[in-house]
Amino acid sequence: MFCHSCGKPVPPDSQFCPACGQSVVASAPGGTAAPSAPPAAPTGAAQPAFDPAPASVLTGGTSRSFWARVKGMKTWKKVVLGIVIFIVLVIALALFATSGLDKPVQRHFAALHSGDVVGAYSELSVAARQQTSLDDFKAMLTNTPALNHVTGESYTSRELNNGQGQLEGTLDLEGGGKLPISITVVKENDQWKILSYHVTPVKSQ
Repeated sequence: MFCHSCGKPVPPDSQFCPACGQSVVASAPGGTAAPSAPPAAPTGAAQPAFDPAPASVLTGGTSRSFWARVKGMKTWKKVVLGIVIFIVLVIALALFATSGLDKPVQRHFAALHSGDVVGAYSELSVAARQQTSLDDFKAMLTNTPALNHVTGESYTSRELNNGQGQLEGTLDLEGGGKLPISITVVKENDQWKILSYHVTPVKSQ
């Protein structure tokens, strides 16, 4: 190694030139020590398995932008939005409250369609069976044979009043016929049962 000031040889372990006394420690321009290079990353270092999630995802940006838009709405738009949300909630609650009213009706007519009269009779409530014996029920089926050929039901209204459910709609019959029906159901031991139903025979033209 040689002195960068006078050019004289300097012993390898010396920090100063023995000839001129100048420091021989390597320095960066301007007299400051040159910074050492940062250690290189290992060539086999694992990379992230996925990119970090956007800040909007981590901070709920979508939700915030929705409420920001709502906050920026005009008053009349907020009123309309509130009414729409209220109507949707009312409909959802009504559907939830009346969701199981038609289950005993489905089982009742499915049993009749398969010829299981006793099974269909068991879907009647205790009060209905007390008023209508099995023989009377069979006689009713004889007088209204269309009830043995029901393939489905559709309802135009479902209501729940004073613990009783009311269904209004039509029965789908084999061959494409329709039979209007009104049904009342009640709950017994946490299960809906048929209290009564009335069909309106379709008059032939």
